[in-house]
Amino acid sequence: MTHKQLLIMIPGILAALSTGCKDKDAAGKAPGMQPVPVGIMKMQQRDVDITSTWFGHLRGVEQADIRPEVVGKLIKRVYRDGTLVQKGDVLFEIEPDIYQAAVQQAEATLAAAEASVLQAEAANKRAARDEERYAGLVKSGGVSEKDYTDAKQLHESSEAALAAAKAQVKLAEAELQTARINLTRCTIRAPFTGLASKSTVSTGDLISTASATPLTTMSSVDPIRVDFAVADKDMLNRTLNEGYTPKDAAAGNSHTEFRVLLEGGAEFEHTGKVVAIDSEVSSTTGTVNFIGHIPNPDLKLRSGMAVRVVAKTGQIKDALLVPERAIVTSMNHRLIVVTDAKNEPHAIDVKQGKSYMLEVPNGDGQPATMSMVVVTGTVEPLADTLKKLGYDTPTEANVVVTGSQMAAMYSKLNAQMRAKGAPAGFGTVVPRPFVYTAPKSTVTSSTAKSE
Repeated sequence: MTHKQLLIMIPGILAALSTGCKDKDAAGKAPGMQPVPVGIMKMQQRDVDITSTWFGHLRGVEQADIRPEVVGKLIKRVYRDGTLVQKGDVLFEIEPDIYQAAVQQAEATLAAAEASVLQAEAANKRAARDEERYAGLVKSGGVSEKDYTDAKQLHESSEAALAAAKAQVKLAEAELQTARINLTRCTIRAPFTGLASKSTVSTGDLISTASATPLTTMSSVDPIRVDFAVADKDMLNRTLNEGYTPKDAAAGNSHTEFRVLLEGGAEFEHTGKVVAIDSEVSSTTGTVNFIGHIPNPDLKLRSGMAVRVVAKTGQIKDALLVPERAIVTSMNHRLIVVTDAKNEPHAIDVKQGKSYMLEVPNGDGQPATMSMVVVTGTVEPLADTLKKLGYDTPTEANVVVTGSQMAAMYSKLNAQMRAKGAPAGFGTVVPRPFVYTAPKSTVTSSTAKSE
């Protein structure tokens, strides 16, 4: 009997109930109510993780605007737009002639300053000898006191001149170092390994340090950084309880892992770790900013991408699960249908939790991965309800997967007929093992070869 046929018969069945079931046969059943075939599966019980999802965005662990530090004409752009460059690789070259000349000029200035030091040292030595000689002669009366005083002052002046000459050498050395630094800055190199974006300049452009636009931008990509804001106290508490101390934060150590879902819901193949937690809760959003790093060896993730971050925030011990397709929706209620030892269906009002893709025993004896949903009782613990149906443990319960709508209707009518005095009820079901078959695309491939 189809669902549609049963719906057509319900008004007549209910009318029979209101008149004391006059049309029932000797067995107490309404005529023509044959057992309906259904697919059943054992209820599953296992520990499942509680997860939460947040929106996040990606950026490089290192990010930098590449700007010139000297002025000049761009003579060469070495890298290709959007390519991976290694730390120290040349990105741009600025015409070095002026800066090379400045180095040579500074070298000449230094050489002249060093020569002045030699002259000042020689003059100082002469003045020292004269002072020493005059000191002996003034005692014997060979020279006047004035001549000795003049020689002494000359020595002091030569020492000052020597100190000034040495200072000029240091100044010249500093100017030479500055000139050499400016010359090296004509070659602009990558500060770290990462992706270099599109260049904003071309060969021949005059490069200025005052330009507001960078030459290019760079972003490191492996690992890549994930920023996301968390309002979930469970996530924060779990992270802190796992030993995430300020010392760990300084070292970038964490045990809290997360997964990243890309656009379309595809899960990225690598797992990330939280490396930093903001010290403050936002006064406007009530969230805490988390920073994570995730390996990106194949460069599939790029800075600026929006992602969803999924992390474990707890665990449900001994959760009861049924196939998601076994859930029956009735008004604002969610039901599962369980058969008893007499193959009579019983609809149980449940609260539907999160769904999980799990590998479970299939009706053909092979494991199958299907969407399973956590269910709990609304009136009493689900295990207690199942025990009243004769199941000592929940995993013994036969849950109707296919034909659940029809079985739920049978359950309701059974209860109504028994309330009217029909002990045999309305009808039973014929349970058969449910065999899951993964859905297949029905769209014909445009590239498929025709026979």
